[in-house]
Amino acid sequence: MKILNWLCLVGFAMLITPTLAQDTNEQDLFELSLEDLMNIPIKSASKKSETLFDAPLSSYTITKAEIEKSGAPTIMEALRLAPGIIVREQANGMYDIHIRGMENLTRTNGTFLKANAYTLVMIDNRPVFNHGLGGTYWESLPIDINDVERIEIVRGPSSPLFGPNAVTGVINIITKRMEDSSTLVTTNVQGGTLGTVAANASVGKKIGDKFSVIVSGNFQNRDRVDSDYYNPATGMYGPSNNPGRYNDPSRALNKWGVNGYLTYEASENINFDLSVTTQAAEFQKIWIDNPLQEGKTDNTSVNFNASIHDLDIRTSYVKGHNLDLKASAPYAEYDFSVADFVAEYNIHVSEKYKITPGFSYQTTTFDDRDYVNPNEGRIGLFNAENSINTIAGYLRADLAFTDKWRVLAGLRLDKFSDPDDAYLAYELASTYKINNNNLVRAAYTKSNSGSFIGYNFVNVGGMQNGNTNLDLFTLTMVEVGYRVQVSRKLQLDVDMFRQHGENLTAILQVDGGGTRQFQNVPTTATQVGATVSVNYVPNQKLQLKPFFTFQKTETKDMPSIYLDPTLPSPPFPAVTYSNSTHAYTPGSYGGFYFNYQPVTKLNVNVSGYYFTKQTQYDQSYDAADKSTLQYAAGQIDGKFMFNAKVSYEVVKGLNVFVNARNLMGADSREFYAGDRASGLYMGGLSYNLKQ
Repeated sequence: MKILNWLCLVGFAMLITPTLAQDTNEQDLFELSLEDLMNIPIKSASKKSETLFDAPLSSYTITKAEIEKSGAPTIMEALRLAPGIIVREQANGMYDIHIRGMENLTRTNGTFLKANAYTLVMIDNRPVFNHGLGGTYWESLPIDINDVERIEIVRGPSSPLFGPNAVTGVINIITKRMEDSSTLVTTNVQGGTLGTVAANASVGKKIGDKFSVIVSGNFQNRDRVDSDYYNPATGMYGPSNNPGRYNDPSRALNKWGVNGYLTYEASENINFDLSVTTQAAEFQKIWIDNPLQEGKTDNTSVNFNASIHDLDIRTSYVKGHNLDLKASAPYAEYDFSVADFVAEYNIHVSEKYKITPGFSYQTTTFDDRDYVNPNEGRIGLFNAENSINTIAGYLRADLAFTDKWRVLAGLRLDKFSDPDDAYLAYELASTYKINNNNLVRAAYTKSNSGSFIGYNFVNVGGMQNGNTNLDLFTLTMVEVGYRVQVSRKLQLDVDMFRQHGENLTAILQVDGGGTRQFQNVPTTATQVGATVSVNYVPNQKLQLKPFFTFQKTETKDMPSIYLDPTLPSPPFPAVTYSNSTHAYTPGSYGGFYFNYQPVTKLNVNVSGYYFTKQTQYDQSYDAADKSTLQYAAGQIDGKFMFNAKVSYEVVKGLNVFVNARNLMGADSREFYAGDRASGLYMGGLSYNLKQ
């Protein structure tokens, strides 16, 4: 396998050799102007193109130049360059990612509740979301860093803009297009320790004045840092007590993806965009149960966008297959499909007032019947085909009442088939530009999660059941912010927020036979915090971007045990409720990005990421008894990770580099029952042609 990996590495390198003699006319990633570095664009904050400084919501953009310079080998690691995002590694290259936390609020009710179910991730406005138990399966993304034009992040409830599941925020990955270029060739190949090989390549061509096409491919292989697995029965690490679940215990991640993008610009006001993707991955991660589980995923998708004057239409279809857990009950293997349609029309009342009504429809289907056989003891998650349909209407308004005062408002009503209920999400955000250098903003928003197949239809042998009458998780936020252009070279952005979540779900015992069911609990959570980010560009050779988030989450009415409170007591113990600080989310996290280009051909980048100590609760956690096995394993130490990349341009467009991730080798675990997070040291080359 390692020989095959290195052959792939060499093959990707050979792709670029015929193009090295060609000239390149694009502005080099390492030669951006001071204005470009200060005026970073974003569209996701209000659905219109603007600069980060003018955006009405707490938001951030990671540019392709920052990704390239920083050496981030994957999209997941690039997210450590943005404020307000918690990135924790489960195994080498496998991550759990949250905006501001608000995860595992019921604490002791199962590993799956730790996963990020409330941050919506999109590729070119297409949601990439697993509707089984919620969350993003990052290993299932067909794209990689070579496809990325920029990553736009909106922090805070955003369902009125993007639909359900945009509860704590949105990560929108915008892929590159030809734009004014006639030819595009980009490659990035690197390899190093821990069996790591990462290769990306894109080739694009403009065909006449109206058509353009880009084809990209990516490949990645990573080995585990550890050879042992966590045993929840002993609280120790050692050889797996179920080796039959692992075809290759040393593999952390092996994945590939192929993408095609076709654009047709019929006229200035009419254009069409089609993307087709396919991918496959094998990996180990934590899912439902501990320790790491071996899984597989593959999917194929098509996404079509049309813009016809003021009418915008997007439709997509995804079909895939997942293997999440090889246990006999549940045996979590299933096929899935997601189809959606979105249409909205921009009504320009005047140059300053725009109103946008819209409509969306989505249907999601999961089917595990082909992979289970109860007669042989293989019991699935659903043992059936189940679907959820969602239809929504929304209205968005962008109103500039004066040159200084702007208001963004939105209403969205989602009607779900399961639960048979409708949810209203709303947003009111306003900015006031005191002058060209000072802007204040405020927002009040409410968003809801989507409906998950697992929560509704889980049926593990009749002992663990779904519930189609659940109330969906909702989050309400009040946020104020201030942006200041201190000087032409220095920007400061501060936001303070308060979020309140309710309608939490847990698995409760509902009878004396041990039957359990998803039910709502009265627990609520309130989070207060602040994020500070700075962009300092003293000259075109230097750029420094530090960022920090400080926050605290309090829970109320946390049940002492997960019994249905209507069960008679005795014989069942009475359920009591308490309030406490939620320590699962770190109290502070952030990092910095520092870039230095001493001469034209040489670039040096150092970045860092940190989080403070946290407690990762699990089923056996007992806050009152520190001797419990899980208590020690659940204490995640704070850590600071440094990264460094040095790149040298050999000829125009061709760069060789050395890249160190977690340079100091801080190997403490970042996730309960996961692997250690060791240093990763690589070398490679990249080539960029755009003419």
